[in-house]
Order: sequence, then C-alpha cells, then structure tokens
Amino acid sequence: MDSHNAHETASPLNIIVIGAGIGGLSAAIGLRQQGHVVNIYEQSKLAQETGAAIHLASNSNGLLRRLGLLVEDIGAVECIGVVEYFPHNAELKYQIDAKKVGDKLWTHPWHLVHRSHLHTALREMATGPGKGTPATLHLGNRVESADPDTASITLQGATQSIQGDLLVGADGVHSRTRPAIPGGDKKPFSSGKSAFRFLIPTETLEADPVTAVFVKRGNLTMWIAEDRRVVMYPCLNNTLMNFVCIHPSVESKADITGEGWQETGSKTRMLEIYKEFHPSVRAIIEKAEEPKVWELLDMEKMPSFINGRLALIGDAAHPFLPHQGQGGGQAIEDAIALAAVLPLGTSASDIPDRLQIYEQCRYERAHKVQEFTRTAGKDMKQLAAEGKKLDMGEYQIYNFCHDSWDYATNALRKHLESQDSATRFRSPLSFGPSPGPRRPLGLDPSSPTVQSLRKSNPETSATYAIRFRSSRTYLQNLLPPGFAFSTPGTLVFASVVCSTLSGMTWLGGGGYSHCGLYIHGVNYTKRDGSKIYGTFLAVLFEDLVDPILTGRDELGMPKLFADIGIAHHGEVGDCTISLGWRGVEFGEFEISKLEKEQPTLNGIDLAEAPQRGPGPPPPPPEQGLFLYRYVPAVGEPGKADAEYAVFVPKPEPAAGAEAPETYVTKTASLKFNARDWRSLPTLHNVAKGLADVPVYGVEEAKLIKGRGVDDVSGARRIE
Repeated sequence: MDSHNAHETASPLNIIVIGAGIGGLSAAIGLRQQGHVVNIYEQSKLAQETGAAIHLASNSNGLLRRLGLLVEDIGAVECIGVVEYFPHNAELKYQIDAKKVGDKLWTHPWHLVHRSHLHTALREMATGPGKGTPATLHLGNRVESADPDTASITLQGATQSIQGDLLVGADGVHSRTRPAIPGGDKKPFSSGKSAFRFLIPTETLEADPVTAVFVKRGNLTMWIAEDRRVVMYPCLNNTLMNFVCIHPSVESKADITGEGWQETGSKTRMLEIYKEFHPSVRAIIEKAEEPKVWELLDMEKMPSFINGRLALIGDAAHPFLPHQGQGGGQAIEDAIALAAVLPLGTSASDIPDRLQIYEQCRYERAHKVQEFTRTAGKDMKQLAAEGKKLDMGEYQIYNFCHDSWDYATNALRKHLESQDSATRFRSPLSFGPSPGPRRPLGLDPSSPTVQSLRKSNPETSATYAIRFRSSRTYLQNLLPPGFAFSTPGTLVFASVVCSTLSGMTWLGGGGYSHCGLYIHGVNYTKRDGSKIYGTFLAVLFEDLVDPILTGRDELGMPKLFADIGIAHHGEVGDCTISLGWRGVEFGEFEISKLEKEQPTLNGIDLAEAPQRGPGPPPPPPEQGLFLYRYVPAVGEPGKADAEYAVFVPKPEPAAGAEAPETYVTKTASLKFNARDWRSLPTLHNVAKGLADVPVYGVEEAKLIKGRGVDDVSGARRIE
C-alpha cells in the first residue's frame, strides 16, 4: 500500500452499515479507524440489549484489543479452566487448566463478557471520540431493500434511497440485505435444538451449599448428556453466572412464539426437560428467574458473501449455532477483515475487487468453523451414525489460531503487488517487495511522489572514464561462454569508469560511487545465430551495500564492495581515484588537464576533420551493455541455479533532458595492485586479475556531468 502522503490527499469512502449488532459496530469501528465516513442504520431503538454473555477467544479478543478495547475493563472474566461433570451423578469427568494451556499457545486471553456491556462499549467506540470520524448511528430505521449495484438502501416508509460507496449487511440471521446476493434467498431453519438462557448472581449460587461446589470463578462448567446439556460460565467480574441450556426444540416448542432472543420460557418446563439430571444441577436451574428461550437456527451455505458493492458479515452471511461460542467472534473477524482490505486511499471503483479479497479471506474459514460448530453440537448417537469423531482440541486450535487483520492485510498486500508492474522481489521475501533503484521508496517510478521528489532534488552524476588499449588474448579470458570480440586482431579497447551519483531518490536523497572494468567491442551469439553488439561489464565495485544487493539480485551485475576515494585537484575536475578494502588500496587512477569537449555535428568533431585511409572496417555500433548472471546452487559447489547472459540496451535520452557537460583529456593513468590473500582475503583473485590486464596506453579520458540517472530497468535476459 502506498503510504507516501496517501492519507493527506485520499478521499474517504462513504460506507453504510445495516445493523448495529456486534458485527456491525465492529465494522463501523474498523472502517472509521481506516479513515472512512460510516453511517449505521439500525431498526431497533437499542433500548433493551440481550442479557447474556458471550465468548471472546484469542482470535476475536485480539482483534478488539487491536481496535483499542480491553474487555477486562468492562467486566470480562478470563476463562482459566474448563470443567465437565457427568450429568446424572454430578461427578467430575475432567478438568482442564485453560490458562496454563492458553498462555503457552495463544497471544491473547480467552475472555467471557456480558453481551450488553460489550455492545455498549462497541457502540461508544463507534460513535464517540477516537481515531477517525465518529460513525453516525440512525436508530429506528428499518432497511427495506438494498441495491448492491448503486450501494444504496431504501428505508421502510421512505420514498427516496440513501446512497453510499459500500453497503455492509450486518443485519443478522433474518437479514434484509441477504436477498441482494445472487442465491441469497436462503431461509434459516431449525437445527432441532433450542436453548434456555438466564443469569444467576454468583453469590446466590455460593450461598447454597448444594450449588456452591460448582462455582469455580473463571471456569467454564458443563453437564453434557446424550441430547441435552447445561453450560455455565461467569461474566461481569465473576458476579454473574451465565447459563445456556441446550435441548431438543420439540420439548420447549410451546414457549417459542416468535423469532427473537427475548421469548420468555417456562421454568417448570425447563426443570421437566432436565429432570434426569442430578438434583444438584436442577437446584442450580431452580434459581433461574424468567429464563429466556430461543430456537437455534441454522442455514444452508451462501454461494457468496458479496455482490457488487455489498458485503455481508456475521449472521447475515453465516448464522452460527452456539456450541463453540464462535458466533460473535466470527462476526468480529468478518468486520475486521473487511476494514483491513479497505484502507484510506481505496477508491469507489476499487471496491468490487477489494470485496473479492474479503470473501477469499472469510468464506472458507467461516464455513469451516461453522461446520465444526455443527459437529460439536451433535448428539453422540448422531455422530456415531455419521462416522464422525468429535475432536475439540483440533477445533480449538483452528478457531483460536487466527488473526483476521493480519490475514486480510497480507491478502491485500499480495493483491496490490500483483497489480503493480514495478514490483520487485528480492530476498528476504518475508517482507514483501523490496525498494530499490527501479522501485524508489517502494513506489512506481512514474508515481507523482517520485516525480515530485526528483524535481525538487534532481539526481545527478559525475562520471570519470579512462579508455585504454589492451590485449584481446587476455581480455577474452574474462568473457563468459557465448561472448567474443567483434573485430579481428589482438588490439582491443577497455575502460575503467568511475561514477559518483548524488541526490538519488531511492536512497532518500543520498548517493554513492561505483567503479568498473568495461570491455568494448564485444558481441554475443544467440542460439539462432544472430548477434548482439555491446560492451561487457567484467566487474563493478561500489561503496554502498544497497545498490550492490539490488544490482546483483535484480540485474545479475557482477558487483563487489570497495572503498572508493575521489580526491579532486585543479579547477575543472582533475582528480585521483582510489579503490581499497579496509585501508588496503588495490587500484589508483589519475586524470588531469581536462578541457571542455569541442562541439560536434552528427558525431563529427568540428575542430579536426576525420582522417581517411586504408584499414579494416569499423566494428558494428555497440547497442548496450552485457552482463552475465550467475547464481550458485546451494549445497552443490560448482553448479549454478541460474546462469545466463543479460543485455541492457542504451537508454534513450529523456524528452527535454539537459545535455551533459563533457570534459576530455589524454592525460590519465591507471594502475591495479594484486596485493595478496592476507591483505585482500575476499578480493585478491579479482585484484590480481585486474592487475594482469595489459595497458598499452590511454586512448582518452573524460569527465561527464549529467542530470538524471538511468535506473537500468531495461535490463533483460537475452535468451
């Protein structure tokens, strides 16, 4: 993601969230914190929140912490143990130290929190002070329909629609937005089970010796029979015990007259349903006041969670049964994944693609957790008949071991990388694309940010070149397979070229120097017999590690590190250049008596007429620079993972570019010193090879001062 000034100029999205439950409010917070404008439409007045508790395992609790909510501050209780008793005799079946296990496995604690307190905290975070523009909550507004193509909604009784850039359907199991998804005409159906739920003050249970033995603060306690179960766990700083009593729906059907959570159940009927449980368990149930009962609903898998500019989250997308306590957690995961793929800077036209990423992140995982939940709620006889095994340890690892933000941001990063033609990868790959000369500051070189920086701080170069006569019979030994000199005879030309680059955008305005041996008049013969003509780069020393890495990894350049010293003397640019390694000098070049180059017309020196006479035909014009890439195979000395020729065509002058200043001289010298292995333990072989290069006289030396530095992005593998 382009973080360079993007937040200063990007426009926020206008996002409509339908539903102000846990998922909708979490989405509003996440999207608000990403910098967007959020409006939430909720059909209820939120006057009476559900009096129950929910689980926030590591996977969802960590996301709330990322948003800035520590649920222990609103009375949440850490689940430190799990206990199960046999239902008919109330004897201990097993006990697990959940905290000990969790501290070794999970990054965030497993909390049990009162649902209404969590909802209130999320509402305050969504609409109150904090990062981003506070969301606007519109209560008592029932959404009648949603149009995913225009990202608009129509409220009940309204004649005009409300339009945004994105719709988030978070309106629960009886969603009005779900039908806007093709194939979304799914209707929730009974799972065959219902649940009584109620809260009992902890002190009430502790005051009765019969029930006090089961009160273990911070513990999830269960009594599980063949087709029914009682689950108890604390919330609100251990002052309340939350109960969920799951049973066959047919046995409490008379109490269920609607579709909500607020149906009042019969305590008498509840006691009848659990009449086979141990008296101590029934003594607990007896203390319930006004138990609520609701039918546990399931739904067929949706073909998709998205359509156009509409995304479903939570129960609107995948209604959850309560058997693993993951319903609220998965809604939070949906919300945060959606926010993660929509950072500030996302345009309205980007939304369909971003929703595809959201679905890729959530569809498989949500349904897998959902299927685990169905299995966890099945009766033992049903599991046996289906040949299924209940492995709660496996389920817990999959459920808890996930961070929706990290997963979705990584998916978005990969998507953006795939869309960026300037993306460059080098080791280490773990951190995504690497910046460098061809991706300055991690940006496309054509981006406005890079162009602006280069305009305000131009990149410049000062290049010294000494062209000298040398021996074909020696220099051809430096050429890899496939290369040869283009002209007959043993007299050939080579150059030592040293450049200092300044104001480099990709280095934050800094610079460095490099110095190399270039062999002229070389050709490469391709497999089809055709030839390419150019100059071969035998070695290039640089005094900064960054360009060495980028050049070796991305281009195959033969780069090595050396200290490069340039001592200027005289008025024009005369200088002495030295190459060294930790104080040991192995190369020295001197250039003096530089004079401004005479003007030319069509490449002909106007100060001196060209000489004519007999001789061999001139070599073909050089088309660019040759490199040879070699990557050794790990663990196989002498073998290569990659070995091939590379060609860098001569860059075309940029439109409107200033002509470089060029100074020339015949007065120059160059000398290499081989030293030995002790003084140059990593460079002696190279220094010796350079010291052995015959020098039969300097042909010419130059100083070229220019603005703008080629990024060598034209480099390509020859074949």
